[in-house]
Amino acid sequence: MPKILCIDDNAAGLRARRTLLEKMGHQVTTAHGGQEGLEKFRKAKADLVIVDYRMPRMKGDQVLRKIKQADPKLPVVLLSGYAETLGLEQAVPEADCVLNKGPREVPELISAVTRLLRKSMKKPAASVKIKSAEGKEKKPAHRQAHQ
Repeated sequence: MPKILCIDDNAAGLRARRTLLEKMGHQVTTAHGGQEGLEKFRKAKADLVIVDYRMPRMKGDQVLRKIKQADPKLPVVLLSGYAETLGLEQAVPEADCVLNKGPREVPELISAVTRLLRKSMKKPAASVKIKSAEGKEKKPAHRQAHQ
């Protein structure tokens, strides 16, 4: 079960995202602000982090950058009601995905979480060795497509 850390100073937004993500089958931890989010990130392994941009004391881009310093491959979604207005895709290139809060948030969040988890949890294909009847190794007959 994938583990998601959700960071936002808005309690109602956290509850709504937690409910949605748990219905999708994820284990969700919430944090009410950037500092608490970083503490929970350090204590428990997450497979994905969702962080709000506008929060008091520590903005989401600061939280995101600290998380990426600790784990550069961990997917992080940045949420904001002002994503386009503030140009967050360009301003915060470390974000794996920038989403607007609002009427399209739920379907876009579902899509982003699904895509990012699928991408991050893919394991490289194992090298397969087949022994011939004589005990010599030979390559498999089929090839795997490169991504």
